[in-house]
Amino acid sequence: MKHGPTNTRFLRELKSTLKLSELQRKLVIGTVLGDGCLISSRSGKTARLQVRQEAGHKEFVDWKYQFFQGWVLTQPRYDRFNNSFVFRTICHPDLMEIRKYFYSDTGKRIPENIKDYLKDPLSLAVWLMDDGNGDKRCSCFRLSTYAFGKEGNNLLIKCLSDNFSLRTTMIKDCKGFYLYFPSDSVKDLYKLINKFVIPCMGYKFAKIKSSITP
Repeated sequence: MKHGPTNTRFLRELKSTLKLSELQRKLVIGTVLGDGCLISSRSGKTARLQVRQEAGHKEFVDWKYQFFQGWVLTQPRYDRFNNSFVFRTICHPDLMEIRKYFYSDTGKRIPENIKDYLKDPLSLAVWLMDDGNGDKRCSCFRLSTYAFGKEGNNLLIKCLSDNFSLRTTMIKDCKGFYLYFPSDSVKDLYKLINKFVIPCMGYKFAKIKSSITP
């Protein structure tokens, strides 16, 4: 788009034409649980989505960008200071509606009604591609959920069980608490999300895939 971000009339008119679709909402939920963030506007009435990945994962950034092109004024750009690609949407009240549940004054949190948000395999897949890591020694999988504390992890465990019938455990290490999918749960996990996995993120699931493939 040729219009600059300071063109307030253009932005106001653009916002009035936008409404977050169900597909976009699923992508936002997975992204916010993972590496993405929702940044509040100065007024506190709207928020923008920021997506950032290391340069080697540009394909993942471009994949997300295609769903939000109408919400973004510039294409994903390279940030040489941390060797990453990033894009940000315009600020919008629909994004603030999600932000108010997933953020507190101190940062990200897991809302008590997380089951109402994390309920689609697409959201789960985006989250796992963002913050998940396979175990090179066995077909297990872990999620970096340190930011959510013990209470948040317990809410996620119940949500994953109730909404996806997935068994997870919470493990504590020197950084805090994270979620772990044991080997008897990862096959069901992979079946749920494999069709959404972007090629550049496939390495995270390589051990799981090899254990399933005859």
